Amino acid sequence: MKRQYFGSAFVLGVCLAASNAMAQDLENFYIGGGLSHNSASGLDGAFGAQVLGGYDFGPILGDASIMAEVGYMNTGNMDRSWSPGSVSARGLWANGVVSLPLTGHWSLLGRAGLDFGDDDGIMVGIGGAYRITQQLDLRGELVTRDNIDSFQFNFAYRF
Repeated sequence: MKRQYFGSAFVLGVCLAASNAMAQDLENFYIGGGLSHNSASGLDGAFGAQVLGGYDFGPILGDASIMAEVGYMNTGNMDRSWSPGSVSARGLWANGVVSLPLTGHWSLLGRAGLDFGDDDGIMVGIGGAYRITQQLDLRGELVTRDNIDSFQFNFAYRF
């Protein structure tokens, strides 16, 4: 029960901070979401979804941009391969993300942070992004948590 209250307070705090900052400057904020294929040891894979929001601090390390992201994920129901029933995981996460431009449209993404949900602990990932328009990116990433690996396919919309 405490985790649920912590999660609600965390989301509320992020939303209040974001709304205050948004009133000042929207251009560095983005929101997004997408689908994922999730797997864990001893479980069949399942399709899930996630939503995310972030702030792009811009190029800090040469051409590389540093971003802060928070999100919520749900793995969907992963069936047990050795007995009846299924398992799912969901929860909040927070990551630092680095985006390194490769060409005019392509960038390499790397992430590291924490998952505060059912698979709490360290979360890392690597992938790529394709800039469709000035505001819209398409991302593909492999994200690993303590117990769950995900291939994520997300859109990110920049304000």
